[in-house]
Amino acid sequence: MGDVAIHRTADMKKLKSPTVVMGFPGTGLVGSVAASQLVESLQMSFGGYLSSSEFAPLAAIHDYKPMPAARIHYSEKYNLVVILSEMTIPISSSNEVADRIYEFSKSVGASSIISLGGISLQDEKKGVYVVSSDAAIVKDIIEKKIAKPIKEGATTGVTGILLTKGTLDHFPITTILAESSEEYLDPRAASNVLRVLTRMIGIQINTTRLDKEAAEFAKDIQETVTKAKISKRKGGPQASEGGSMYG
Repeated sequence: MGDVAIHRTADMKKLKSPTVVMGFPGTGLVGSVAASQLVESLQMSFGGYLSSSEFAPLAAIHDYKPMPAARIHYSEKYNLVVILSEMTIPISSSNEVADRIYEFSKSVGASSIISLGGISLQDEKKGVYVVSSDAAIVKDIIEKKIAKPIKEGATTGVTGILLTKGTLDHFPITTILAESSEEYLDPRAASNVLRVLTRMIGIQINTTRLDKEAAEFAKDIQETVTKAKISKRKGGPQASEGGSMYG
């Protein structure tokens, strides 16, 4: 038995059937980046953190202030809770983390849980996809053409466990996945995820910073590729290709 625990630093009693949004690291770090931007854009308050002896021994530093890497933020104004992690959740802790998040969400009377993340299909670079335990949510997304539903496939980790729980308990749990790069942080994919979230929950979220970072990053990548081509033509050193595997 593990020791994953959620520690509240605020009572959050004024929240009324809030939406719980979750963002963990994964493909393109989309979940973490999108959740962090959500917290910053809506100026959400710090409300608690997750702990476990299995977690990496690190602190996240924001605006000069050390913070728990896995933490909770909330907003009474927007009736919203965000659970985010800036560290990878160990596979051995996935079941317990999912259990604690589910229990916490129920304890604050959450109306639903929405997970944010990235997906690498090498198909459509701007595509955004949705999976939900609630058929009505999927139907609404199809009708409004907000994103594309996934008919067949698999999802792992904390999100996968929560989706199964939602299906078995008839509780709405949804994941929004944006087509993302596997090799590097992808702010554009995080921005695309937030645009879909905006339409789902009706809260305006500022993605200007992410869009700017995406444009700058794309420029840097283009310059790197151009330099590599020039070096290759001149007979300079070339990088070898390698494969990566993601869980």
